[in-house]
Amino acid sequence: MCQSCQPGLPLSFETVEEAGIVAAATAAHGRGEAWHFHVLAPNCTFNPRPGGYTFLLELTDAGRALCAFYPDKPTAVNKQLLPLLHGADALAAKPPGAGLEAEDEALLAAIEAAARAGSAWHHHMMFPACGLNPSGKWRLFVEIDGKAPATRDYDSEPSLVLNRIERLYFGLS
Repeated sequence: MCQSCQPGLPLSFETVEEAGIVAAATAAHGRGEAWHFHVLAPNCTFNPRPGGYTFLLELTDAGRALCAFYPDKPTAVNKQLLPLLHGADALAAKPPGAGLEAEDEALLAAIEAAARAGSAWHHHMMFPACGLNPSGKWRLFVEIDGKAPATRDYDSEPSLVLNRIERLYFGLS
């Protein structure tokens, strides 16, 4: 077990290969245990190896964190596990979010502008028990190159906002 050598990742983690990530997530899901994941971009505040991508799997109920490292965006494993975590329609186009708060709309507009401009950006949907999340609520954490990180806390999962962000992240919107 490695203690993070970067102060930004507040978790101890085990390093595994991609197959280990998928097997552990699938097994936890099958047992009904809490788990979630993050893709840590090369410039992410939390990345223990800046310059490359880190796939972080948190096995919340087991109290474990697993990391796999990639030179490029780990899109395949992300798309493989996303439906298990957020449902089969996680990337499906959904109607615009009626009743989104002004802060949600502003955050989405900033992400859309960054995507159009080709600026580096990434996001994290932090579950209340997430090891990266000090708030204890559902938290969206967004980093856009050249800007301070933006956070939004919610009492429940912000599914419509997350859907729009995920679709932008995967180039679907």
